[in-house]
Amino acid sequence: MTATAHQHDSFDLEQLIPVRRRRVRLRPWFVFAFVVIVAFFGLIFSRVSLDRSGFELDDLETQIAIEEARHWDLRVEVARLQDPNRITTLAVGNGLVYPEERIAIEVPGIESEGLDDDFRWAQLKAVLTAQP
Repeated sequence: MTATAHQHDSFDLEQLIPVRRRRVRLRPWFVFAFVVIVAFFGLIFSRVSLDRSGFELDDLETQIAIEEARHWDLRVEVARLQDPNRITTLAVGNGLVYPEERIAIEVPGIESEGLDDDFRWAQLKAVLTAQP
């Protein structure tokens, strides 16, 4: 009987009750890793787009400065061209001078006596537009 008793002593309860091993769940880790990777690439994309916007803004500011300089150069040029002394010199060079005497020209169809200037200008315009 010692043989059976010996068998009885070596009997392990763990063999009768299945031991549930803790299974490591990988799905939450994969989801977490995926979210971290997407967030990382999202941050990189946002940083790149901000840098691109900064470069475009810098280019626009450069263009604005160039156009402002051109604007002021053109204003100086307009002021130079509008100078009355320059215009007078060009007019005299082209033969445009003030007449020494005034000569009245009679235009047929326009009354000159007793009418105001606006009416006479209207008559002159009508005569000039009527002729081919």
